[in-house]
Amino acid sequence: MRAQAIIAGVGGQGVLFTTKVFIEMARRKEVPVLGSQTFGMSQRGGSVMTHLKMGEFSSPMVREGDADLLLGLDCMESHRTLPYLRSRCNGLSAMCVVNAPDGQAFPDRRVAELLREMQVTVHTCDADAVALRMHSPLMANLVLLGFASSQPDFLFTYAEVRQATEALSGATQRSANLEALEHGRALRL
Repeated sequence: MRAQAIIAGVGGQGVLFTTKVFIEMARRKEVPVLGSQTFGMSQRGGSVMTHLKMGEFSSPMVREGDADLLLGLDCMESHRTLPYLRSRCNGLSAMCVVNAPDGQAFPDRRVAELLREMQVTVHTCDADAVALRMHSPLMANLVLLGFASSQPDFLFTYAEVRQATEALSGATQRSANLEALEHGRALRL
């Protein structure tokens, strides 16, 4: 495996936990992984972004135009980080999976045509609404991750996402975290 990913959101959405899940999945496959977080006022809803490189790389930062995956926990932050996505290369499309709550249009019509030209595959779901129905609004990150793992072009299988999440979850959160993944996966079915 050789892939570059951006996970984007705002403070409190679980960007760092989601990143840990990716690192655990790579570790379980014995794939080297490098990562770096860039964030501002994460405690107050500020931008949080993680750069991940899985495979043989020498630096952790993903350059603009190189990301194979953008996982966006926030619609606005997803738009802001779109320049990191690469165009279709060697027959493979980059993938963008975004939490687009309350019918928010993603991508915005001003960038939709560019993403089509780049042949980026875009998947959206309202992970916030699903998490609210579960009475766990902080679980939207796992709902989105479950939804992403149900896509055939995602970097990891649902089983790999589930195993990594289970391993990283404390005893009191394990059941709820796995339930959130399952609810996300069910959005695709």
